[in-house]
Amino acid sequence: MAETTINPGTKRIAIVTGANKGIGFEICKQLASNGVRVVLTARDVRRGNEAVEKLKAAGCSDVFFHQLDVMDPTSIPALVDFIKTQFGKLDILVNNAGISGNIVSEEERRKLSVDQVCLGQRGRERRGVESRGMRSTDNGI
Repeated sequence: MAETTINPGTKRIAIVTGANKGIGFEICKQLASNGVRVVLTARDVRRGNEAVEKLKAAGCSDVFFHQLDVMDPTSIPALVDFIKTQFGKLDILVNNAGISGNIVSEEERRKLSVDQVCLGQRGRERRGVESRGMRSTDNGI
């Protein structure tokens, strides 16, 4: 194991992704308040550092920042190297980072009907039943 520059001792080490605000920020605060050494990550370096400063001002001294963009293929290995070098271990990972974007190709998206997107399978079944002049039954259709 590589020599660490921050002695982990018996403290647990946590990474919280997407932690510069909101739920991720509060998770960092709670973990740090309970004796966990926390690595707060965020895409934006300025916002991440500001979040760490807010936590330190609130009495959470064992919080560190490392930049992480979960969509950047070079960002993740850089965080892994940081954890190995600085702490030598990882005990807790909270994957809070959100990503946006298409989950299907444009061609597949065009194939989806409005019913598939808005109503789902149950909605299509219900709509089909009602369009044939029948009403919903107790089985949920």
